[in-house]
Amino acid sequence: MTAFSSHDLQTSAEAAGLLLPEHVCDQLVAAIDADKHVILTGPPGTGKTTLAYLTAELARKAMMCTGYLPTTATSEWTTYETIGGLQPTPEGLIFRPGMFIEAIESGRWLVIDEMNRSNFDRAFGQLFTVLSGSAVVLPFKAAGKSQRLSIVPFGEETPAGTEPIRVPATWRIIATMNAFDKNLLFDMSYALMRRFAFIEVGTPSNETYCRLLSGGGELIEHLLPLRRFCDLGPAIYLDAARYAERRQRDGISRSRVLYEAFYAYFLPQFEGVDETKALDLYRTVSERLDDPERIQVQRNLSEVLGVELVH
Repeated sequence: MTAFSSHDLQTSAEAAGLLLPEHVCDQLVAAIDADKHVILTGPPGTGKTTLAYLTAELARKAMMCTGYLPTTATSEWTTYETIGGLQPTPEGLIFRPGMFIEAIESGRWLVIDEMNRSNFDRAFGQLFTVLSGSAVVLPFKAAGKSQRLSIVPFGEETPAGTEPIRVPATWRIIATMNAFDKNLLFDMSYALMRRFAFIEVGTPSNETYCRLLSGGGELIEHLLPLRRFCDLGPAIYLDAARYAERRQRDGISRSRVLYEAFYAYFLPQFEGVDETKALDLYRTVSERLDDPERIQVQRNLSEVLGVELVH
């Protein structure tokens, strides 16, 4: 059992201003108790990354780990970044540990943001075997050692003739993945998927958004209808509201402020929409704008989304 409770996690989340659906903290703690690594899925702006950090910090306080190693996945990841590889030095080639081995050896949990960005086969390599619960022998030797390194999950035997890197029983990976990229899960082997629990961090109701935006963010409420095109998390609206509040102090028109907030915070979320949805999106936004901003939105949608608006 974990040394912290779902109530502890819920309290930490609320203190950080996270609006989490019911049972998310219960699920997350239960998955960690069940010896699972975790992938948090959900729309942008729902607090997945913050929740991952809060969980790892509670684990540190509970002495399940020494802290956490945060990283963001990229399409350029290979096993050199994750497991490690040979690095030239004045003394010759030496093994440089990758982030997974660095985290394991230092007792830190690994928090991977936007895991969907990586090419799983190229980035994880031998880690597929380790995360599936079996030891693996690496083609490297540590500096000053004569035997090859092996990564050995808790409870597994060390392969003969190897220098083991032992995975602690309480070591975990907590990763995040946007809901829009769930199709990429099919790139993961079933053996790897079985080592993760997938927990959805969804969005609250429109009423909750309105409550959040009261007291300065009311102008951004006009953009709540955008949620029917894309399930946007509260963090995006709160960021836009802070921006809008600041810009209104400059004395510019509400139409201009709303346009700027849309362009800065919302437009990037609609990449890939087709022409029909783009036109509907334009109508939804433009009805709150004056003519100069309407023209700019039409141009932006055409240029950024690569669609031709005919209306």
